[in-house]
Amino acid sequence: MSEPLVSVCIGTYNRARDLRECLDSVFAQTYRNFEVVVADNASTDDTVAVARSYGERVKVICRPSNSGMCSTTRNEAVRQARGDYVAFLDSDDAWLPEKL
Repeated sequence: MSEPLVSVCIGTYNRARDLRECLDSVFAQTYRNFEVVVADNASTDDTVAVARSYGERVKVICRPSNSGMCSTTRNEAVRQARGDYVAFLDSDDAWLPEKL
């Protein structure tokens, strides 16, 4: 029996300064069967560039305009998620290695 896929859904806006630490904490997880979906809420800094620097390991969704609501990006990420489970992570936060 295979391990279930976990979709790590990250909504973000202007978090270029924090996003690398956030994503690195996901890729340091001891549980390895996950995907990462980052939904950006029309950032005006380098947030999208940071997310895209991880290549195919991160699916990046870019909203054309800011919704003004955190739930919008979370919902966008969930719509693109393929996992059996969803784990939300704020883009200014980081996980300990055994979170998943």
